[in-house]
Amino acid sequence: MIFLIALLEAFLFVYFCKGAIKKHPGVFYVLSVAIIAFCACYKIMDLYTVFPEWTYTYIISVFWRGAFATALFVIVMYIGALDRKSKIVKALMPIRGYLSIIACLITLAHSFAYGAYYIPTMINNPQELDLRGIIALIITFPLFTIMIILMVTSFIKVRKKMKPKVWKNVQRLSYPWFALLYIYLMVLFIPTIIESFDPASEMSMFYKVNYIVSVVIYTLVFGGYFILRIRKYRLDKVRK
Repeated sequence: MIFLIALLEAFLFVYFCKGAIKKHPGVFYVLSVAIIAFCACYKIMDLYTVFPEWTYTYIISVFWRGAFATALFVIVMYIGALDRKSKIVKALMPIRGYLSIIACLITLAHSFAYGAYYIPTMINNPQELDLRGIIALIITFPLFTIMIILMVTSFIKVRKKMKPKVWKNVQRLSYPWFALLYIYLMVLFIPTIIESFDPASEMSMFYKVNYIVSVVIYTLVFGGYFILRIRKYRLDKVRK
């Protein structure tokens, strides 16, 4: 359900801010860093005891759990998979790189939130991690590394210093990265769903349904992208 909220917020953000992002991307980079700082303070200072519960449900958790950043990445990837002549692509293609950088920066908030626990645990008390946690951590390293590479090369100044062919090949890393992101999400969700149907499980029906719906939505969104991307690849090949 959080991903649905994040998608809605991301669509609204892009719709209302696309002009401002194009003119002043640096402002949004600073805002993204501010979000990271706030999430860090939220965790360190236990601000969940101060703010109303709805602020966590609809705002904090969307950034904290990486849903908003994932929603932005979905928009970025779909822009590249849709017809270049469509109105949506023409309107958003000029800010696609900026959106990618913003999504990468906001992802750092999620990385801090969960890395602050999992990385020390992996080093000091690895026995506390279950198989799901270990696999998720293994996938996280290439995910994080590729994301940083894509973010750095998305800056215009860096892009101009690279040969066009080299830059294009580097950006193609986004395809395996997006696939890894889906695998990572399924590693987190599917075991939880399986465990929830254990007779000994105390998980409420609301959360069971929530996890199932989340898996279905992620599968539809990511599956839809890969279908569109393969279709576009074939069409481009025919045109050439």
